[in-house]
Amino acid sequence: MTLRTRLAIFVAVAVAIAIAGASYLSYTVARTQVRGEVDDALRDRGITLGPISDIQGRYGRGAGQGAAADPDDDFIRDDAIVQFLTPEGIIQLGRAAVVLPVADQDVAVLSGTTTSVLRDITVDDIHYRMLTRAVAPGIALQVARDLSEADAVLAGMRLRLLLFGGFGVALAAAAGWWVARRSMRPVAALTLAAEHVAETHELDAAIPVDRTDEIGRLATAFNDMLGALEEARASQRRLVADASHELRTPLTSLRTNVELLTRKGGVPVEERPALLADVSTELNELTHIVEELVDLSTLGREQEAPVSMDLADVVDRVVARSGRRGDVSIVADVEPTPLEGPPTAIARAVSNLVDNAVKWGAGGGTIEVTLQDRTLTVRDHGPGIDPDDIPHVFERFYRSPRARSMPGSGLGLSIVAAIVADLGGSVFAGAADGGGAAVGFTLPPQGTRAELS
Repeated sequence: MTLRTRLAIFVAVAVAIAIAGASYLSYTVARTQVRGEVDDALRDRGITLGPISDIQGRYGRGAGQGAAADPDDDFIRDDAIVQFLTPEGIIQLGRAAVVLPVADQDVAVLSGTTTSVLRDITVDDIHYRMLTRAVAPGIALQVARDLSEADAVLAGMRLRLLLFGGFGVALAAAAGWWVARRSMRPVAALTLAAEHVAETHELDAAIPVDRTDEIGRLATAFNDMLGALEEARASQRRLVADASHELRTPLTSLRTNVELLTRKGGVPVEERPALLADVSTELNELTHIVEELVDLSTLGREQEAPVSMDLADVVDRVVARSGRRGDVSIVADVEPTPLEGPPTAIARAVSNLVDNAVKWGAGGGTIEVTLQDRTLTVRDHGPGIDPDDIPHVFERFYRSPRARSMPGSGLGLSIVAAIVADLGGSVFAGAADGGGAAVGFTLPPQGTRAELS
């Protein structure tokens, strides 16, 4: 069953319940009102029948079962049946062809136990409403009125309520189906687009958005998802293409050296150590590139839980470790910087910045690391960054002309940029005052964004 059909059925059922409730209430009120008018008429008729002494004088007591009054008496009217109950029997007025039944409730009125009773009776398949009330000690009055006309009115009302109610439910179902069809049209388009993407793997199935309600937001989110998927696919393709290009050079060099080592006649003994050193260097370079490719491809999908930390402690540990590895002096000036995020990724970002500065600042003075106002800056005193290279330093595999003769994969700063972006921050790079380069990142204020998970 489709969603639009379920919505139409839901609307129809809701309207049916509302109509049924309203119809029941209307019918109950009308029935109560009609019955109330009949009951009031019976009470009024019982009161206007005159003093009981007139009845006793005219008809006497103990006239016997079924005794009738004079046909021309003023008591006789066509709108009701009137009779009196006495211990001796029933006194009927006029040409009454109907003898009203006497039940225990009526006997209770005659005996004085109850003053009056109203009840429905059926005589010769005709529905009556009957009042029995005491009019004097040992005498009770019974007045009955035919309810055939009132029952016919109420039956007609029931039929009309049923017909109009059924028509209203059918109309509501049709309107609900039509509204659901129009409302679900963007969802149908969304479904077709999703099926198209699943079948063809093409991500150019964006749907037009011309509304701002929940359906419009869903369509916008779907288009954004397609855009993100397309960007991820393009990024993956660029990564594969760049990796293939970067791996080709060391692989070619490695293959050449291996072929030299294994060619017939061998390699002169004095050249072998140099070739083996080249092979080792190329293997290390390949290993480094592969490791950074793995880090870059899995970044953001690792399951490392975020923890609360102080970025200053991370910087101090990285600076101490880097200082022990090389002959470059590294000084740090940091302030407490609370942060929540994956500790390994954050340490990797800081380490890559410091390693980049060590590579370019070797032999050129002290590396300065500062952490102020949630901004980490790593400065070296090397040759600096060419202005033309600044827009590209955080791109994957980008290496400036001066860097192509130096070790490295061109992925270190791109990994920094990816980690900082996941934390909601931004990276920067530029020439430092007095020479060298300043590279770093700025984190957003604490608590303004959920950190990388």
